[in-house]
Amino acid sequence: MKTVNATHQLSHQDKQTSSFTSMAIVAEARRSNCWLYNKLNHTWYTPEEFHEKYSNHTDTNFNIRSLLENISIRDPRAGITAYHKILESKLERYEKETAELRIKGETFTQRVLAYYQDKSRGKLK
Repeated sequence: MKTVNATHQLSHQDKQTSSFTSMAIVAEARRSNCWLYNKLNHTWYTPEEFHEKYSNHTDTNFNIRSLLENISIRDPRAGITAYHKILESKLERYEKETAELRIKGETFTQRVLAYYQDKSRGKLK
């Protein structure tokens, strides 16, 4: 679990450790035929994976509360859609950056060639 950097002072209660035993969220995900998504670290869990990882998980009350606040029940197909959208965006940005680099490189190459051609013709001294 990604620990939240708390800028405020944690209360005594927040610092206490306890076990995460309530798996109502897992039962709801199973009922909904959905998965669990952690918004903090962008991790997807099947209900079984989440249960295995966090059943009887001992941590501070603050971290357990933070985990529960950042877990949502989602249709995993939304994750597939998001993956395709992010991939397309990154590919577009890559293609744009590559085209810009190609133009800069070709412009520089032409400049170098022109310089040496002019120099060999005696135009430059």
